[in-house]
Amino acid sequence: MDDKSEREEKTKISDEIRELVHRSNEDGYMGTKELLAIADRIDAETVELPKSADGKIWTGREMCLWTGAGNKEYRNFHDLVLKSNRWYAEDDCGNRYAAESVWYERPDSFERIAEELDKWCDDEDVYGDVCEKPRDLVERIRKLAKEQDDE
Repeated sequence: MDDKSEREEKTKISDEIRELVHRSNEDGYMGTKELLAIADRIDAETVELPKSADGKIWTGREMCLWTGAGNKEYRNFHDLVLKSNRWYAEDDCGNRYAAESVWYERPDSFERIAEELDKWCDDEDVYGDVCEKPRDLVERIRKLAKEQDDE
């Protein structure tokens, strides 16, 4: 079954639930056996959604997520695709990334710390060489990060 068929099937299940609720509102009776049968179908026919690298459950409606070497890339994802029993996030260009390799939030890294420290020095209205030491730290952090990336 392809992804579109799976989504249509899920919609059919949700429509059955809506229909059951409407009928129960009309006649004042909730068919518990029918409701349990629908719950069994949901368990049998739906698949568990994958988790992202930061442990959040994918819904398939995400837009901007982090991926790539050093987690520097911010991409728009428009679809969650199941292929050969593995979930992939598909970006606007049709590139696929294993769902568990993409983050919702940019993960912390030496480069990110260096960027924030650099930005802080740039944004602060300081006099003299107040940012000389922080900028030295930025360079050391970047050097260490590069060495780790090269390993």
